[in-house]
Amino acid sequence: MINRFFEQVGGIVRVRLQGKNLEKIINMALARGIFINDVKRKEDGLHFKIRSSAYQALKSITEENGYELEVTEKKGMPFYQALLKRRLGFVVGALIFTIALYFLSSFVWFIEVSGTKQVDPVRVLVTAARYGLYQGAAKWDFSRTEAEEGLLRDINQLTYAKIEIRGVKARIEVVEKVMPREEIIGPCHLVAARDGIVEQVLVLDGQANVAAGDVVASGDILISGVVFPEVSPYIVVDPEQENSSATMPYTVRARGQVEARVWYEGYGECALVEEKTISGREATQYYLETPWKDFSWPRHPQQFALAEKEHQRKTVYTPLGSITLHKVKDIEQIKKVSELSPSEAEKIAIQRAQKALRNKIGQDIDSSTITKEVISSPSEQIIRVKLTAEMREDIAVPEPISGAQHSQR
Repeated sequence: MINRFFEQVGGIVRVRLQGKNLEKIINMALARGIFINDVKRKEDGLHFKIRSSAYQALKSITEENGYELEVTEKKGMPFYQALLKRRLGFVVGALIFTIALYFLSSFVWFIEVSGTKQVDPVRVLVTAARYGLYQGAAKWDFSRTEAEEGLLRDINQLTYAKIEIRGVKARIEVVEKVMPREEIIGPCHLVAARDGIVEQVLVLDGQANVAAGDVVASGDILISGVVFPEVSPYIVVDPEQENSSATMPYTVRARGQVEARVWYEGYGECALVEEKTISGREATQYYLETPWKDFSWPRHPQQFALAEKEHQRKTVYTPLGSITLHKVKDIEQIKKVSELSPSEAEKIAIQRAQKALRNKIGQDIDSSTITKEVISSPSEQIIRVKLTAEMREDIAVPEPISGAQHSQR
């Protein structure tokens, strides 16, 4: 074990000895204190290992006696040092590149916000920046817990906030509060939320303006919050009391239910010949710009005939100068042309129309209530489909009575 260690420190060479009576050279070398091991006889000569310090002595013996000595392999630290000197620039560059990457990975370069609906994502980013989380922020310079608590404290619309750091990317996930619908307290009408044909009217408070079978449009008053008292024909009213409060109209908060038949439409289309551009392979190249030298990896990235290029750049300013890391990603774009039969295109158009219909209704409906209509002409190279779904629902929604001068009850 110790011998192997010293051999590695001093260096080992494997040589090939050629000539006649090779044992003579071996004996002479051993007599002069040259250590020989791993001796193997092959067709092209005698192969063995010696220490690098003994090579010149062995070479002198072989030259004096007319033998040929050739080095076939070199091992050990002296030879590694020589190789290191020849590649010093490459080694130093790789070391600087590794240190720079490790240093840059200690910062947050990308921030993604998810879960926002009503809240502006920019507001979330600005609030997070106040607590130390921004592009270029050092990971050790802010607390995730404090940033999460700050988001909930400064943005009242949020009920949950979570910050997740992976590598150089931070992901802010938020959940917004579900705010209850503002209830109308004062007098109001019930108006139609959409067009339809009235099927049933149930009045709990107020005065009905429509009956079953009436066609209504969006915004029409269905149940009025202005009530005109009906005077019984069997009661004799004193002419002097005709304008009394008993006969004057008054306002109430209309309550009730108006069910109507309504229709939802979904549109979908599909071309008979479609040209799509799909993403294929990806090739990423990194550039590191330093005050001393520029580095790139890999040196020869893969090239594509048609590609979409994404370039991201981040700069860190240090006392020694600015260090910029470039990330260039080439995404291969492949054009694919597909031809569909009219039946296949119609099927796809129906699927797209069904998706549009579900987005409007918000739920799955019975297919028996859906009617299909192909609205494209036979000469067109595109199939257009319109789906119409008939449903029965309550279309009454409250609307405040504005500018009412009537008395309230």
